Amino acid sequence: MEANIVNEIILSNCFFTYFNMSAWAYTAGVLEDNKVRLKRHFDLMNTNQIDPFNALVLAKGRHKTDPQNYRGLGTRTDKKERGRLAELFYLQAENGKGINKAVVDIAIQEYHVKLANLALKEAKSKLK
Repeated sequence: MEANIVNEIILSNCFFTYFNMSAWAYTAGVLEDNKVRLKRHFDLMNTNQIDPFNALVLAKGRHKTDPQNYRGLGTRTDKKERGRLAELFYLQAENGKGINKAVVDIAIQEYHVKLANLALKEAKSKLK
């Protein structure tokens, strides 16, 4: 087997940890009432691809606020990481075309925009 394929399989298997599964399950729950998007969400797993999550792209996914030693999306176990992954899975379910660099970048940005909006809302509530 070619070295690149072996590395791809290893990365793909490492991606789906318990922590990442929680973001996957959360997104499935959010999509429960939208059968079309829920099907797209589950179709990502039902593919014949070796690496349906595109672990190489996820490993390069980062935000400008991430520390230098950040290893990419899906490698940490904190709530920020799960939030970013939930955004990724939700966005992927919108079009069902899989995970690529653009989808990863947008999902990370979506997470931070929502976080900033929540902080703004909280700050405004203190003005009243």
